[in-house]
Amino acid sequence: MSDKVTLSTGVLTREPGTITAVINLANVDKDDSHRITVEVLDWSSYSDPVLLPVLIGDNVPVVFPYRLAGNNLAVMYADLDETVDLYEIRIISHKHKKIIANCFGRSLPPYTSQQGNTVLQSQLIKIN
Repeated sequence: MSDKVTLSTGVLTREPGTITAVINLANVDKDDSHRITVEVLDWSSYSDPVLLPVLIGDNVPVVFPYRLAGNNLAVMYADLDETVDLYEIRIISHKHKKIIANCFGRSLPPYTSQQGNTVLQSQLIKIN
């Protein structure tokens, strides 16, 4: 039995103004760092989803598992071009760790959250 849990947004329809899928990850454990993996899948073909590159900072690819230090926030994102109609975000971490994840779509600058593409921690679905 695995000590990991996978949380999913479910498959989302990309809102017309959304150019990136953003994942805010907060490690609220002040003493320990935790390893996290984030996957953004393009479901536009309705089968065989394609993993999209996940980035951090100034377009730096994230190497997973990513070690998030205690009491720290990481903002990761994946570009969603006009060919991506349907996408899903998965967050994989160890069970019982103090990680809070919120996901949302973001528009072109001045960067506004896209209402239809927001999934908060309490709305994420456990898939294993």
